[in-house]
Amino acid sequence: MTSISIHSRVFEDIKTYRKKNLYKGLGEEMSGICRLLMQDAKLPGERPVHYIKLVVLQNKTFHAGINLPQENVGKQKGARIIYVKEDMDSIKIIYVGGHKDKRYNDSNLQVELVEGRYLTENYIQYTEGINFDNL
Repeated sequence: MTSISIHSRVFEDIKTYRKKNLYKGLGEEMSGICRLLMQDAKLPGERPVHYIKLVVLQNKTFHAGINLPQENVGKQKGARIIYVKEDMDSIKIIYVGGHKDKRYNDSNLQVELVEGRYLTENYIQYTEGINFDNL
């Protein structure tokens, strides 16, 4: 089974979106997303992140849409997740956000964010006990 590590700033991202009433259901869906990544090591509709300069991240960094059923936003304009598949047994979640975040919409900012977070070793191991809703 694949192990999931979550960058500590992801929790701050979720808290920010909840306070601003953007992607309110993101915390509720994160446990399911982590379980899906643990089982399949991929998410439906995942695509590689382009323009990555760090060789260690090239062809290993993906983003995918997150379906938030209680919000009236489809996957295309909704929340996103960026994660790194270091190997089939280890995935690191780097960013959770989406189109309402200027860091996601600007490819330069996105690459800077992904590379910066990857290089800092502030990761929390995902376990079933992590509750994303009580942040």
